[in-house]
Amino acid sequence: MNISRFFGATNREAMRQVRLALGPDALIISNKRVNGGVEILATDQTSLPEDGPAAAPARPAPSAAPRPAPPSAAGPHPGLPEADLMGVIGELKGSLETRIDELLWGSQLRRSPQAVTLFQSLLRFGFSTALLRAMLKRMPEQLANRAAFQWARNELVSHLPVLSSEDALWQPGLALALVGPTGVGKTTTVAKLAARCVRRSGPGSLVLVTTDTYRIGAHEQLKIYGQMLRVPVHVVQDVHEMRRVMQTVRPDQTLLIDNVGISQRDRYIHEQAALLAGAGRAVERLLVLNAVSHGDTLDEVARSYAGDGGTPLRGCIISKIDEASRLGAALDTAIRYKLPIHYVSNGQKVPENLLFLSAAELIDRALAPAQANRTLYAPSEADLAALLSMTQPADSPDAAAERRRQQILLPQLLTGSSRGDVLSLDQLQTAVALQDEDSVLSEAYDLWRSRAAGALPSAAEAIEHLRRVAHGGLGETQPALVAHARQSLDWQGRRGAWLGAAWFDSQGRPLAAAAQQAGLADGWHTPSGARLSAPSTADALLSQIEAEGRDAPAPVLHVFDGGSQALMRTLSANECQWLAASSPRARVYLDDEPCVLSAAVQSLMYRPLDAQAFWPLLSAASLEGAQPAWWAATGRAELRVRGEPALPVRIFSLRAVDARDGRLLKAWFAVAGMAVDPDPVPMARALVLRQECQAAWRQAVPLLADAGREPLVDRAVFTAQMGLAAWRLAQDPALGPAARAAARMLGADRLSPRHAHAGLLKLFALKELLSA
Repeated sequence: MNISRFFGATNREAMRQVRLALGPDALIISNKRVNGGVEILATDQTSLPEDGPAAAPARPAPSAAPRPAPPSAAGPHPGLPEADLMGVIGELKGSLETRIDELLWGSQLRRSPQAVTLFQSLLRFGFSTALLRAMLKRMPEQLANRAAFQWARNELVSHLPVLSSEDALWQPGLALALVGPTGVGKTTTVAKLAARCVRRSGPGSLVLVTTDTYRIGAHEQLKIYGQMLRVPVHVVQDVHEMRRVMQTVRPDQTLLIDNVGISQRDRYIHEQAALLAGAGRAVERLLVLNAVSHGDTLDEVARSYAGDGGTPLRGCIISKIDEASRLGAALDTAIRYKLPIHYVSNGQKVPENLLFLSAAELIDRALAPAQANRTLYAPSEADLAALLSMTQPADSPDAAAERRRQQILLPQLLTGSSRGDVLSLDQLQTAVALQDEDSVLSEAYDLWRSRAAGALPSAAEAIEHLRRVAHGGLGETQPALVAHARQSLDWQGRRGAWLGAAWFDSQGRPLAAAAQQAGLADGWHTPSGARLSAPSTADALLSQIEAEGRDAPAPVLHVFDGGSQALMRTLSANECQWLAASSPRARVYLDDEPCVLSAAVQSLMYRPLDAQAFWPLLSAASLEGAQPAWWAATGRAELRVRGEPALPVRIFSLRAVDARDGRLLKAWFAVAGMAVDPDPVPMARALVLRQECQAAWRQAVPLLADAGREPLVDRAVFTAQMGLAAWRLAQDPALGPAARAAARMLGADRLSPRHAHAGLLKLFALKELLSA
């Protein structure tokens, strides 16, 4: 096949030349704009390859030769080499694939508003468009915004490569070199690594080497660190000196090599790779990525060092995360180039500012809200909306008519109250949008939808996910509350007990359901498995407290009802923060004298509490319709049992009195460990929240008795999250529009706690309907 190249000042001129030379049936292979005009590659489609079995005679030249083209529009160049032809075809294929990919991606963004929101959010965190497009193409449709964000977070965690353990790195005989551009912190990082090595194996196990003889004072800086650690430091300039040093190092000694910083565009990068490869000993290389650098720069650095001809990069170290406004670009580079992250550096201090973090910890740092603030170099939601609107196809007349019909009929079908008024479609859509913005409701919706599809996740899987949601809603130092509540259970005619738990933040806002346990006469079921005999109440509660306290990002206060003295002693010995709602007749020792708890608190000084401290709880504990004033008192006492030393505890009393006549509405009594903050506000809030949580789950218990094939503990997790969501829907003023919509769909004017679960299910059905 003969390929001819044609040039013309315009596309029309180039095509005229093609027709004149090859006729009207010419086959166009490529058409692209070049400097000075247009280039077209074409062939006669009737011709066959020259090596064909029955090649047809060549097409005769046209009787009238084309006019000679000017210098800027040279005539055809027949006989394009086969290599050039394959290159052209490859470029054409790549161009078509890219165009098809872009069309499919744009179509997905128009179909899925959640993908647009997530795409924009992750761009603000520093992740690249290439990674996000590849990831979001696999995102399940119809996920709520929070569920979509959690899905993306889990995807990033699962694909981020990290060092499995420090022991996997620090093996005897390790030779490790840090490479990277100038100014990324290689020398300081080598010093931090050296300190870790000395701490693990002693100074005799380590040798330091530097090849940085260019930067003034570079090797002197490393020698100072070597003197502080009492390890030898060698300076080498070429491969021969490197080999001589290697001969002096014992096979079991660790070797850390600090290298001169080289720009990713400097050709000396290949010489440095050759120096390390010819050292006479296998040298592992870690690339140091500066978290402050722009994503395009990090991509260029990784590409250059990965292709410098040296030994493959073992992984990377991310430096200067304390200076970076966002961490996403560095993690993005590690994912795309498959560079396991060994450590991250968060300051100049040696050796403490070097962290070994898991994939989940790194992604959570990258997705922290502060990481997305003041983003100037990523499109905003308004920018993306404007771009999408420019390419959004116009609605067909049938689609517009259907939407108008929905606006008229849907509110009338779904709402109706005693006054006969009807909610608008905008109000219904607002109610649905509020579900997406609230994590408790959106997580409950995802579980409800999964169960409706027959794919309710296992208790272990659901609890792990909900625990991450709860931890994500807490700050690094913000204290948390876990409320534990026990319910009687009637499961398909068999009686038992359900021990539930839920996370709250320091202000009493619910975050997510926690570990659940459920027991029947034939066994006890937990997320980790089942056992034939039920544990004691204290043992079951202790295992639940230990499970939720493990890996918590902040101090946790556990509040529960009752509890044995043995449990309280165990929790206090473990320095756990605990608060036990107690009977007024519980025995304590005050001034070495035994007395009941209600008598012990009479000598305490009561303080008034701000009602704002109970933001959603003014209707708590059967106080709806009242005007409660809150008073609290706290003091110290002891618990005693024969054969054991006295256990110091805090005693606490909370009283709600009617602000109109001073009548006592309700009283709470509690005992707490000495590790608990004596501030009465958190203790008062915790006591009321535990009672509210128990009341909410009491209303949700019928969900456990629904017909279904899910295991008991799986359904317990689902029920706990649904009960928490229903309670929040009825209590939180921020969800008022959603609560009013739910009430109207039930034919009521307001949503009472008793009907909150039914209203929640109505809202979920409404969301499904509007999302269809």
